[in-house]
Amino acid sequence: MKNAILIALLLFITSCNRIEKEERILVQKEGDATLVINTPKAACKKCQKIIEGGLQNENGVHQSILDLQSKNLSVVYTPEKTTPEILEVAIEQLAQQIPCK
Repeated sequence: MKNAILIALLLFITSCNRIEKEERILVQKEGDATLVINTPKAACKKCQKIIEGGLQNENGVHQSILDLQSKNLSVVYTPEKTTPEILEVAIEQLAQQIPCK
């Protein structure tokens, strides 16, 4: 039983430490703004999915990319529909849901 728990724990820890390099392009249209926030606790694909997926539900957000290498989250949004302060609160709430803490 102890071995099974230890193996499960090791798999969880190593999954949060695997970071594959990826190339994604941020697309900003005329009138859009970009917010870049450092997210030091985000360390795995699950963290990335939670934060990027959650931001899709935010009013005015067109795109978000969390670069796990740099820990920077870039968000393209419409300034008339949302503000950096609203986005920062949303990101903070999403960051509380990530497994890597």
